[in-house]
Amino acid sequence: MIESLLTKYLGVSKFDDQYRHLSLTLISIVSCTGVAAFFAFYNSVIDYYPSLFYVDLAGTLLGIVSLYIVLRFQRVLLASFILLIMVTGVCLMVMLDRHNLDYSLAWAFVTPLLSIFLLGYLYGTLYSMVYLAVVLWLAWSNLGVWQPAPWDMDSFANLTAIYLLLFMLSCYYEASRRSAQKLLQQSNQKLKVLATTDPLTGLFNRRYMEDLLLNSNQNVFVAMADVDNFKSINDEFGHSAGDEVLIGVGHVMGDTFGLDGVIGRWGGEEFLIVSYAQNSQDFEKQLALLLERISSHSFSIERPVTISLGGVHYKALEHRATLRAVDEALYRAKTSGKNCYKLVGDP
Repeated sequence: MIESLLTKYLGVSKFDDQYRHLSLTLISIVSCTGVAAFFAFYNSVIDYYPSLFYVDLAGTLLGIVSLYIVLRFQRVLLASFILLIMVTGVCLMVMLDRHNLDYSLAWAFVTPLLSIFLLGYLYGTLYSMVYLAVVLWLAWSNLGVWQPAPWDMDSFANLTAIYLLLFMLSCYYEASRRSAQKLLQQSNQKLKVLATTDPLTGLFNRRYMEDLLLNSNQNVFVAMADVDNFKSINDEFGHSAGDEVLIGVGHVMGDTFGLDGVIGRWGGEEFLIVSYAQNSQDFEKQLALLLERISSHSFSIERPVTISLGGVHYKALEHRATLRAVDEALYRAKTSGKNCYKLVGDP
């Protein structure tokens, strides 16, 4: 219900920064107004007590006004102050009228929690300290005057209402905290994906691939792939067609290596492949199979697409030197007629 009210009247969803504060404000207004309405009914029908009936009725009306201010004018801070003044006033009036009879002094526990919810940590704490001083003065000035509170129906109603109100607000606070934490985790996961994914191909990006290599303690092989004559593809068919070619090449690479490798876009028309092949012979078989699948794949342009590959046995202790070596192997493949692979050390 709270979420639908926020969305309908305030245009706020659970993904907005102010959602949690607004939801706590609304649940506080609804809860306190409901409690005031209950005691207005209780003091007029069940146990007739005119003075408290008018106090609770005034509190109910102020609660409705604060709810209207939030939903109609979106004045959250003003509504929070009105509600807090209402709750403080009603609680103090009950304590002044009933003293500690019916355990009325227990209503003093409601205001500190609400003030933190409605005004935030700083102003809520300041408000609570002032309120505490008033309550302590009231209790101190009546030492030896107030009589022990009997346990009767009014006492039971007071303590039950206080407990349920604080319990409901605490539960909602915890639920909102968990919801906010879950949204934060989801946002962090999305940011992680954005930070490690190439937006065009959906493959890993250069940052991720570099981190993978630097932190790898496995025996891996690395290949650098470059789409042959990619500039002419862009010139002849347009950049959109070129993008489709890059996406298609990435898909073929992923299907070819599967769980035996990791594919990332290195930049432009270049791709980096990390292979978990058991030995160099298996690695060469993977590269040969990739060349065959790329050249036989049907892309969105009316001309064949091929790639050139340079490969090397990767050594993390020589990261930059290894990448330079694989780049040189790729260059030899490009100058050897393209659509082929060269390994570091090959002539």
